[in-house]
Formats: sequence, C-alpha cells, structure tokens
Amino acid sequence: MFDIFKTILDVSKSLLGLKDQLRTADRERRGDMAGLFTQISDCLSAVSTEIRSGGVPHGRCGELQLYAQELPDKIRKEVGDEKAQDLGELLFHAYNVESVAMNLHQLENASEKEPYLAQIEEASGKFRALANLMKAG
Repeated sequence: MFDIFKTILDVSKSLLGLKDQLRTADRERRGDMAGLFTQISDCLSAVSTEIRSGGVPHGRCGELQLYAQELPDKIRKEVGDEKAQDLGELLFHAYNVESVAMNLHQLENASEKEPYLAQIEEASGKFRALANLMKAG
C-alpha cells in the first residue's frame, strides 16, 4: 500500500527525465503541461499537509485520477503514445492516497511515516519544477 507514494515519485522522476522532449512543445502546449503539473503538485502537497496534521486527504483520490487521465494527452506529441499512456496509467493506479493516509496514521512512531511523506513531498516538488520549466520555455 505504501508503494503508492513511490509510484507517484517514479512518475515525477520519469517526467523530469523527459523534460528536454517536453520543452520542444509549442508555447500553448507547454502552458497546458505547466498547468497540469502545477495542479498535480498542489494536490500532492495538500495530501502531505493533511496527513501531517493527522487528517485524511478526502477527495484527493478523485482529483489525482482526473489529472492522471489528462496526462497522456498533454505529453503525447512530445514523448510518444506508448510512454504517455504508460505514465498516465501509472499515475492513475497510484491514486489511492486516502488509503495510504489511513494506513500511515496506524503507524505508532512518527519517524516511520517520514520516509513516505518525504516521497510524496519530493514528487510534489518535482512536478512543481516541471511546471516552472515548461513556463520558462
């Protein structure tokens, strides 16, 4: 269950590795990508914040699924159909952040939670960096 955060981080790392290809998009497409990457980053940041405050990030699963469905169309021209679809599916199947939050709250020691929260926060930062790179052109 905790591997969901690692999967999201892996998607962000893969996209960051494709940044040069993504930056070949025209200004409008880069803007669309930047918007989506910002939304994903904001969602992941909210997940982390909610978990750290002892809550469950209700509604974020559906939000993340919608972004995952949008991802392939935003990057398809630049990275190819197969890669775009693979990344979208990976993100789509890693949507269940609410369950991860509930499982994390069951861990007694706060230090046990930290590696997982670090993963989701790193993923959020990578999506934010991607957004900024797309805006910079």
